[in-house]
Amino acid sequence: MTMHSDTIPSPWAAPAAYLYALDLDGPALAWEYLRRHPGYRAAWLGAPRKRRAAIASRWGLRCRS
Repeated sequence: MTMHSDTIPSPWAAPAAYLYALDLDGPALAWEYLRRHPGYRAAWLGAPRKRRAAIASRWGLRCRS
């Protein structure tokens, strides 16, 4: 029996895992989406600490001082 990728359930496909999102406010919901964005993740993880404020600003985030 051959399993195709479209028949294997993805971890994100479990609705119960995301029920908490129903209670999130706007900024928290936006963060949930942004932190999963491949471009954001690559920019943040690839940047030295001293450049992270600039990276955050580019994505519309504010860093605490």
